[in-house]
Amino acid sequence: MQIVRKETDPLNITLELTLEPSDYSGKFKEEIKKVKSKAQIKGFRKGMVPDTVIKKLYGKSILLDTLNDTLQSRLFEYIDENNIQYLGQPLPHREDQENIDLDINDFKTYKFGFDLGLSPDITVNGVSENDEYDIYDVEVPDKLVDEELHAARRRFGKQITVTEDIQDTDMLTLDASELEDGQIKPDGWKTEFSVLVSIIKDEAVKEQILKSKAGDTIVFDVYKLEDRDAEHVNKYILKKAADDNSEVGNMFSAVIKEVSRIEPAELNQDFFDTYGEEDIKDEQSLRDFIRKDLKNYYDGQARQFMYRGMLEHLMASNTVPLPENFLKRYLLESQDNLTEEQVDKEFEAFAKNLQWSLQKNHLAKRFGITVEETDIRRHFANKVFSYMRSYGNMDYSFISGTVDRLMKDKEQVNQAIEEILSDKIFEKAGTTVKLRSIPVSHEDFIQKVTELNQKLNNF
Repeated sequence: MQIVRKETDPLNITLELTLEPSDYSGKFKEEIKKVKSKAQIKGFRKGMVPDTVIKKLYGKSILLDTLNDTLQSRLFEYIDENNIQYLGQPLPHREDQENIDLDINDFKTYKFGFDLGLSPDITVNGVSENDEYDIYDVEVPDKLVDEELHAARRRFGKQITVTEDIQDTDMLTLDASELEDGQIKPDGWKTEFSVLVSIIKDEAVKEQILKSKAGDTIVFDVYKLEDRDAEHVNKYILKKAADDNSEVGNMFSAVIKEVSRIEPAELNQDFFDTYGEEDIKDEQSLRDFIRKDLKNYYDGQARQFMYRGMLEHLMASNTVPLPENFLKRYLLESQDNLTEEQVDKEFEAFAKNLQWSLQKNHLAKRFGITVEETDIRRHFANKVFSYMRSYGNMDYSFISGTVDRLMKDKEQVNQAIEEILSDKIFEKAGTTVKLRSIPVSHEDFIQKVTELNQKLNNF
């Protein structure tokens, strides 16, 4: 087999493969024998069907498969032997696919062309000991520690029923009846549901509730009570069946049937033990722990914020050329139901992701970074541990079992690998470049993160 490399431009090449009869005829005959040995055709005993019959029935499809297998095998051997770094997959010339003349009796010489979009040779600037980036040192105010402690006490608190002094965090059970002209409608709609006072959207109704007690009556527009759409109201508040098309009015009168409240957990040793830390013995040591935990969290967030700035700098300051026409064709031919209009619309985002992926792989190679199975297991364990800890569940056998299940999910594993690789690259970059610490209040940092998220969402 002869292979000729033709360079269209620095990022596009065509490999032309010439198949002589000697390259595929032997394999074709072997495949005919395999089909013959298994074929069950009326009028012939199994394995005794004449070659001519097999060729007539299956010859062209067998020849086509033989040519494809021979081409694919030799194509990728050549690519590996010559260390050709390409993007996507090699794409055959359309005319080669459409105009092939298959002759099972007179083996011919075939020529096929494959287009490849090449991965560019790049150098990534911006990650050296001479480069400097800002990293925020986030203040942890006492208010934040108070809020975290209060939230933890509520998580481990107990639910009680109260009759007086309704608060914003209380849960109400309402026994509601449809109104007509300000009066309870005879045979009108009735429903009982629960609602958290804090999520009530109608401020006038909320103000009335906060001045009420269990047993009092309130009036409200059921579709304005919460910030929910009509579908949610019909299903969860009115509790209408999906096929119920009966008309229901907006206005309802409801008796506050019950008021329930979470009574925060007491600051005792049982509560302290839920953190799984031996050093927590009293409220002050708990507050110290919470402050340290919050500081570690926001230090991590500040580092992630800095990494995002580093990413934007790398993307802006490094040129990563791409074989755009080839990639657009690859996207069209590799994904069903994708139109040229969709490719044009989404290509910029696709290109940016690919350009970052190429830079990331370059940096991983430069820093000698790899992702091992132990890294993936640790990644999963940390995620599960963090989730379980928020609920006070430190069942390590459950955490281990969950990690084992995640390791069997290929999609989860691939996603973890990408996240770990990015983390390792940025961690290494963070110890390579110079960092300039910038003190910032918690409020200002949250605002910066909010602005960044809005920017990313609008991208």
